[in-house]
Amino acid sequence: MSSDELLRLAKSVIQSIDPKCSFLSDETLELLNSLFPEKLIIAALDLIDRKNVIHYVTSWGHTEYEVIASTDTSENTIGTSTSSYSVLLDIQASPMQYSCSCLAFLHSVLRLETHLMCKHILAALIARQMNLTIERPTNPDELAVLFMRQFPILKGEDISDSNASQSHNLDEAQNL
Repeated sequence: MSSDELLRLAKSVIQSIDPKCSFLSDETLELLNSLFPEKLIIAALDLIDRKNVIHYVTSWGHTEYEVIASTDTSENTIGTSTSSYSVLLDIQASPMQYSCSCLAFLHSVLRLETHLMCKHILAALIARQMNLTIERPTNPDELAVLFMRQFPILKGEDISDSNASQSHNLDEAQNL
């Protein structure tokens, strides 16, 4: 099966989850297990259980998700320590309809194409379907702060140091 077909199947499985139910049925878990590694599913469900999926909504209708990392020692794609990841769902102008700022997404989904999505995206999709996200209305200033926290600008750092750090981070992502 192609990755597009697998993604459509995954979307169908997630959309079949009853939004009124506070748990996943055995059938849903079996279907998810046929599409994703068990470790990924458990990690995504753990993020949901910890209430680590935040849904930001602006007055003009822009939505964005922030998934708080499992640990504070993780690093984002530019090598700066972070405690959360930016997740975009339902991107219309792209062949890939979602994105995450984590290294696993960059490495396993985009680069190697060994996974359909990272745990942060799976957590956001399931939490959204089950109405288990933390809803936070936001204004432009708060959205800018969110972006600055998740995508910090390198200040006073040598570009070669940043590239070496990224290379090291990609090596670590291969072990995920």
